[in-house]
Amino acid sequence: VKENLIRQHPIKSKINRWMERKLLEERINFIRQHEWDAHQLSIDQCKALGNQQAAYFIQRDLTFRHDHESTLRHSLKSPVQPSRTIKCRRSIWFPKNWLIERTHPLPITRIPTLFAKYTYESVVEEARQRLIRADPDAQYNLRADTIYSTTTRYPFWRWKLFITRAYCWLSNVIYTLCLVVPFGSSFSFRALLALKPFRSNYELKREDLKLHEDPYSETQTFISRLVALWEHVGQSRRNFERVPDRGFLGKNIQRIFNRFWNYVVKGFFGTVSICVFYPVSCVLISTISFILGVLSPIWMPIVTLIFHILQILVYDANSSGEYGRKLFCVINILVTDFLLCGIVQPILVLIALIATPITSVLLVIYALLHRYSRGMYDRIMYHLIIKHRARVPAHDGFLARRIAGPGLAAEYFYQVASPEVLAALESLIEQNELKVYRSYIEQILNKPLEDYRMFFDEAFKPFSVKVQSMHGTVYGRMNDVVDGHIKNLRSTIEKRSDLLRLHRSSHHDRIRLTESDLTAVLIEGTQLVEKWYPQRIFSYLNKNELEKFWNDYDLEPNDWLSLASKLLQELFCRDFLTPLEQTDVFYSLKVDHSTVSKYAHMIHSASLHDDLDVATSIYLPETTYTIQQPTFNETILNPNETILDISTDYFGNYHAKTHGRIYRFFNHQAKYLKDAENLSKFVDYTSITCHFSIPIPLSHIAFVNVIIYNRDNNNSTTTISLKNISLQDILSLIEYHKKFYNAPMLPLNHNIA
Repeated sequence: VKENLIRQHPIKSKINRWMERKLLEERINFIRQHEWDAHQLSIDQCKALGNQQAAYFIQRDLTFRHDHESTLRHSLKSPVQPSRTIKCRRSIWFPKNWLIERTHPLPITRIPTLFAKYTYESVVEEARQRLIRADPDAQYNLRADTIYSTTTRYPFWRWKLFITRAYCWLSNVIYTLCLVVPFGSSFSFRALLALKPFRSNYELKREDLKLHEDPYSETQTFISRLVALWEHVGQSRRNFERVPDRGFLGKNIQRIFNRFWNYVVKGFFGTVSICVFYPVSCVLISTISFILGVLSPIWMPIVTLIFHILQILVYDANSSGEYGRKLFCVINILVTDFLLCGIVQPILVLIALIATPITSVLLVIYALLHRYSRGMYDRIMYHLIIKHRARVPAHDGFLARRIAGPGLAAEYFYQVASPEVLAALESLIEQNELKVYRSYIEQILNKPLEDYRMFFDEAFKPFSVKVQSMHGTVYGRMNDVVDGHIKNLRSTIEKRSDLLRLHRSSHHDRIRLTESDLTAVLIEGTQLVEKWYPQRIFSYLNKNELEKFWNDYDLEPNDWLSLASKLLQELFCRDFLTPLEQTDVFYSLKVDHSTVSKYAHMIHSASLHDDLDVATSIYLPETTYTIQQPTFNETILNPNETILDISTDYFGNYHAKTHGRIYRFFNHQAKYLKDAENLSKFVDYTSITCHFSIPIPLSHIAFVNVIIYNRDNNNSTTTISLKNISLQDILSLIEYHKKFYNAPMLPLNHNIA
């Protein structure tokens, strides 16, 4: 290629940059032409060596990359959307250019614009009727303006917006001032000279898809206003004569005032005002509007520019939103970015660079002087006054303040007696018994209702009949009786529960026991739980409910010690099973007017053993754990995982040579970034070596075949980890495949030993 370039372009070939660019283009073209040759060569060699498995994987990789990779990359590419899209509307001047669009069903299509007041050829009329009959549910829209969109995606979008907005505003101003106001408004020349009222706007009718004159846009003319005025006068006179003579003064006298009001005030003065003021208003307004419209190409761009300048200076309504600034953008940029961050901040940094060490030295000197002077002062005061005269104060004062001692500990506990804990535990057991008993009795009370409802549904549900709990019916009376029993049951149980309920407060989290008391409470509490739960609670539960009970507490069945521990934690707090230590600060609590002699006798009769059972009274805080599902390393089936690092960075060399010294100076890369770049070397994505490594690594072929062999022979050697594959497994696999392939399974240029 280089020789051909020198032969064809003897002068240009002497330019090094031109030669490098042409050679680079030829390299890229060659790589693209032979991009898939390595895949096909690998497939042919694998088939020739009898390695059908590897050939299959390479063929699948070739099919995917050749047919589906580009489509998937395009569909999975993250879309780039502008922060904001600004729309400008331009009015279409003439109704014949208005757009009639079919908006539903999609896609949006445009149809010709026709007017109802005109007559068209039969071919056009038949085509329009066929369009209407083809889709009766279609939706159509009349659009009298054109929309221009400007996005904030590209640089200099504000200048594009300025040009677009100036063009749209100029067109709309000319249309309004030169066409609408002089020829279509109520004070136009047309309204002054026309004989009949006119309609300046059109609307789309769904019946024939034509533009009809809008009745709401009817405009009165000079003549029509005079005619309407005298018609109103005549109608008022006819209405007066039609009414019977039943007034206070009589119709002969009222007729004089009525004629004066209608003919003189309304008719004469109204006609004079219309004839004098209306023509002058039409001429002045239309003329001034037309002159402003003609001069709009001069002043409208200036107005648009002033509007954009005010947006930048005061309020930027078209901000793209990347900085979050809308008020006083230029002031923020000049003051914050340029003045403060660009000038003041570097100056302060330079000042701090000099002032910080000096300030640090002064602070160190002050700290040393303060430390030694204060220490000397404390020693003198202690040995002269405090040591001989001071004592522990009873309360805080301006000379001394207590910081430690009795009653001043930040972490303190309350110690309760063991019999009181057992009494509270038994009350909790009784509360649980009442809950289970209430649920059991309610099921018994509701059983007749359920049987009646089940019988009624089986008998009358095929006839679409349902049970209704109305007063007077059998089901209604049964329901009332059951509700009354349930209400009495709940009120009775609630009264008993209120007596047994232990009202919690913020001090419950600080209640503790000593180690010996806690051990005795656990022993006796276990006996209480083992005694009362099977007899008074489990007797109301069936097998499923009993299993659910143990599962809710996360305990094994009949684990009474753990159940007693759970109940104590529920009764007091989670850390209740942590005993008091000698270093803890605690206060003893006593209960007055209570009889706990029975529980005191239980504590004294408890048999305590100095063995490992005592260790069960101390529990660590509860924790949660998660078990991850087993996973399979799917990369072992990917023959394209390893990429050979033999590609050349042609683009990097090319750009490094084309840019000059100024570019390299301002884009100089730091040393630590160069070290990080060396960790991930360049991969040329246009190179054929990027898609596949030649030859295929032996480990992938061996692993895949060993997995298939073990799967077919029910061997779980490789189902756990690939590290278990040994050389003997690979050799046995080769011997196994010799029965099916005449050629060797592995490439001859690889030595597995």
